[in-house]
Parts: sequence; structure tokens; C-alpha cells
Amino acid sequence: MRARTSAVRVVAVGLLLGMLPPLLPGSAPALAQNYRPPPGPYAPGPGPYAPYDAPPAGGRAGGPVDADAAVRMLSARGFSNISVIRRRGATILLEANGPRGERVQVVVDGASGAISGMKVIGFGNQRY
Repeated sequence: MRARTSAVRVVAVGLLLGMLPPLLPGSAPALAQNYRPPPGPYAPGPGPYAPYDAPPAGGRAGGPVDADAAVRMLSARGFSNISVIRRRGATILLEANGPRGERVQVVVDGASGAISGMKVIGFGNQRY
């Protein structure tokens, strides 16, 4: 019986301590699932795809596009030397030189006009 009351006391004290506020700053438990970077200079900067994700200057957003509209949209985003490879359903496959000079294969969703995929296939006019 004495062992049982000791165990109950240990559990009760543990529960009470768990409900108390932390005594030291920064001693709160880390919640990795809900982690957000602090505001200010520690916020993440633009990612490596920022030149490609930027909306076209003065272009319309969304809506169905054809191959010519996809070429104009890529040109407005800084792509050059654009050629349409094929259209398969609502998907348009193009090759172009990206804003950084790399040769890319771009997949454009014809229903929304968004870039849904991109693969680097070379640099300049040379393919890997």
C-alpha cells in the first residue's frame, strides 16, 4: 500500500509541475510542428525560384491560355528563345532560356496559365 501512495504522489507532483509556467525564459517545450520563424530580419528571404514565380508584368492573372498566350506569359517573366514543343490536353510543353540563362523545359497548365513544372536541360543554346 505504501508503494502505491508513493506512486500516486509522484504522478500528482509531475502533473502539477507540468502545469506550472516555466521558471526560466526559453525553457518552454519546443513545438516543432507549430514552429514559425520569428518576425524581423530572421524571416526567410526569397527562394531560388523567385524569378520564375514572379507574376508577369502587366499580364492578366489566371484563366485558360493557348500556346501563344503561354509564350507571351513566359516572355513577360523574363524567358527568351521560347519554342512550343507540344500540347497535350490542357498541358503545354515549351522550351526556353530562363532568366538566368539556363535552357529549361517548362510545363504550363493551359486551364489556369500557371507554370506547373520546370526542368533544366542545358545552358544557353546547349543541352546537357
